[in-house]
Amino acid sequence: MLRGLYRFFFGILFIACMASFSCSASEKGAAAGSSGKSKKEKKTSAAQEILLDINTATADQLKALPGIKDEDVKRIIDGRPYARKNQLKQKNIISAAAYEGIKSAIIAKRAAQ
Repeated sequence: MLRGLYRFFFGILFIACMASFSCSASEKGAAAGSSGKSKKEKKTSAAQEILLDINTATADQLKALPGIKDEDVKRIIDGRPYARKNQLKQKNIISAAAYEGIKSAIIAKRAAQ
């Protein structure tokens, strides 16, 4: 008899836990679906937030990039504005090796007109 009560109690507990898990998972799915942005859009916007805009970056921010020296920073700032980030390499502002090291960390946003 006692064994039957334990089975009943643990069965009810198991069902309650599964129901709770199921409800929380469906609420998370509904919240994610109602935001209006797809996962790809969220990743793109998050990646763009951490990219350094070479048209507006300060000298200290540019110096923090790997392989960029003080003279590179001066040339980058003097050569502004840039339509594309690869212009740093095309206009010989920085070396090709330095550009390869930073190209994934920078962006060239067009200036607002």
